[in-house]
This record gives sequence, structure tokens and C-alpha cells, in this order.
Amino acid sequence: MLALLFTVFVILLVLGLDLFSAMGAASLVYLLATRTGDMPLPLTLIPQQLVGGVDSFPLLAIPMFLLAGELMTRGGVTTRLINFAAVLVGQLRGGLAQVSIVTNVIMAGMSGSAVADAAATGSVLIPGMVKRGYTPEYAAAVIAAAACIGPIIPPSLMFVVLGSMVSVSVGQLFAAGIIPGLLMAVAMMAVVYRQSFKINLPVEQRATLPVFWKATREAALPLGMPVVILGAILSGFATPTEASVVAVVYAFVLGLFVYREIKYSELLEIFSSVAITSASVMVTVAAAQLFGWITTAEGLGKALGVILTSFTREPWVFLMIVNVVLLVLGTVMEPIPIMVLTVPILYPVATQLGIDPVHFGLVIVLNLMIGSLTPPVGVNIFVTAAMAKVPVMRVAREAMGFIWILILVLLVITYIPKIVLWLPEVLYR
Repeated sequence: MLALLFTVFVILLVLGLDLFSAMGAASLVYLLATRTGDMPLPLTLIPQQLVGGVDSFPLLAIPMFLLAGELMTRGGVTTRLINFAAVLVGQLRGGLAQVSIVTNVIMAGMSGSAVADAAATGSVLIPGMVKRGYTPEYAAAVIAAAACIGPIIPPSLMFVVLGSMVSVSVGQLFAAGIIPGLLMAVAMMAVVYRQSFKINLPVEQRATLPVFWKATREAALPLGMPVVILGAILSGFATPTEASVVAVVYAFVLGLFVYREIKYSELLEIFSSVAITSASVMVTVAAAQLFGWITTAEGLGKALGVILTSFTREPWVFLMIVNVVLLVLGTVMEPIPIMVLTVPILYPVATQLGIDPVHFGLVIVLNLMIGSLTPPVGVNIFVTAAMAKVPVMRVAREAMGFIWILILVLLVITYIPKIVLWLPEVLYR
């Protein structure tokens, strides 16, 4: 019956249905066609599994972090952070491109979403880079690549979803992402520096001391937000879900009462936008629970585990296979759908081979972030190409230098797990 399930699922995807619709409809067909004795399987399994998929305390962090990110964007936080990053690294070769990367590092500690970071920073920096002589496609590529840092440096919506799916500590996943995220930033800044000589990227003037202190003062309160969030989580004072509520309150106070750039009349629009985005994530997670329950009941995970472990018992070979498969899937699917389809299958095999679950989670998420840069379904390049008003493929070509360096970072963290696990071991073990 698994053949029927996946045949219907693939046909519906090819016909253009959303992932959650395809998974839900394929699951319904399976339940209608499957019998236990003379009785069909009860359809009450559908609501039970759908509700069970989202009945998770950690998943409450998703709408909260999305709301915090939207409030920051509307409340003037992004502009102040960009100004602060400019006085820090604007004088380097490829100044505004370097600013884009540093800004996304800071934003990563607040929103947890690559798309949100790309939209927030790109709306300001892409026009700014174009005015300074950058080509629109290069400006879009830099922002798209830098936004990949968002789901790696905590808080991360991807880590929240992954942790809830396989019962891995979200706090440990958050701690594991800090060093790899910074490594990604340094690697991309090196790429920009090298490219600056080849394509003659402009250098910004070094900020004077008064300008530096002014930008620092204005950014002080926004910079306090990631300190509060990460400090609460890593110290054990709050869970990631509780910290997400703190982030919302912090961003709300800044936007409405400190900077006064959000009006009460805009709140309904903000809440509605976040509700729609959150619903699109949660309905996919719910449908994946039903789909995953069926594949588990049919023994798909065990069967694939037997196949993979018969092919190799070497963890490094398994990790290489996972990297290749996820990078290929990333070219045709969005990150969260890939996660909900593959994680329940891959994690048991990784556990059998003795791979640390926190390390494996980081490897999976970084693979998916690289996928967000690769066409034809690279969500980051779609967002930034639309903002720069250039074809997606031109942005994708400019992004190749960043894709290769991120693959190099992926290989480093895949085969030197201490880079990932050192901080969680210090804080949690």
C-alpha cells in the first residue's frame, strides 16, 4: 500500500497541489483503500493525527518569533541595525555587501527566519547597493546568501520544527548553531572581499567617531533583544517558547513606545500577516504527521534503515549520502516540506550509526539553507530577485560563489562535529 500512497502523492505534486494538500489527499486515499480484516481503517485517524501533529508546546514559538520579526521590521529596528553594521564593517572592501552579511548575523538572533531576514534587510540594502554601483543581481545574491544565516544562529524556526518532530532539545540545537552561523558569516565575508577586487566593488568611507557613537546608541536597544532571548534560553531561565513571547513584548515596546514607528491601526494588518504565515507552516506540519504516521505503520523507516545500513555502516558515508540527497531535494522543494518528509526517516538511521542527534540536526538545517539559494525553487533568491526586479537565474548565477563556500562550510561541520557540539556540551552536559 505504500506504493499507492506515494503514487498518489507524487501525481498530486506534479499537478501543482501544495505539499499539505498532496500529503493529506494521499493519506485519505490510503486509509480508504486499506482494510484490517473486512473493515476499512477508521477515518477518525485523520483528525487525531492532524491535531497531534501541532499539539506541541515548542511549536508555539513559531508564530511568536514570526510576530517578533514582523514587529522589528515595521518598528524601525532593521534600519538602526543596518546603520550599526555600516559603521563596523562598511570601510572594508565591498563595504555594503559586508554590511549585508553582518546585519543578517544580528537579525538572525531575533527573527529565526531566512525569508523574513531577506525581506527586511533587502528592502533597505538592495536599493542602497544599486545606488553605490553594485549590479542589482549581485546585490540580490548577497542578501539571499546572507539570509541563510538566519535559521542557523538562534532563535531558529527550523530548529523548533525539527526538535518537535524528533524530540531533540531545541535549546541544544540553538546552542549548536551559534559557531557554525558565525563561521558561515566569516566565509561569506571572505568571498565578498575576494570578489571586490575582481569586480571592483566600492569601499565606503570610514565612520567618524561621532557617527560611530550615534549609530551605536541608536542600535543599543535592538542589540539587547538577541542578548535577552539567547541569555534566557541558554541560561535555562526560559524555554525557547517562553523566550519567543519575551521577544514579541520587546519588539512591541520598541516599535510602539520607544521609536513610535508602528501605529495601533497597523496592528491588525501585522497580526493577520503573521497568522497567515504561521498557518501555512503549521498546516504542513499537521499533514506531515498524518503522512508520517502511515509510513511508520507500514515500516518505511525500518526498511530504509535496513537498506542504508546494509549499504554502509560508516557514519561518514551515511552523512555524505544525506548531504547529497538533501542538496538535490533543495533544488526542487522548500526547506520545511523537505524536513517534514525526510527527518522522521533519516533520524532513526543516524541514531543506529551513533551520530549525535544535535549534530545531525545542524547538518540537515544547513543543507536546507543551501537549498534555499538553488533554483528552480530557491525561496531566498525568489524574494531578493523580486525586490531587485531582475530575473531569478541572473541572481542564481551571482550566488554561485556563496553556494560553493557554504558547501565547504557544510563539509567542515559534517566531519568535524566538535565545532557543532562544543557549545551545547559546555552549556547543557
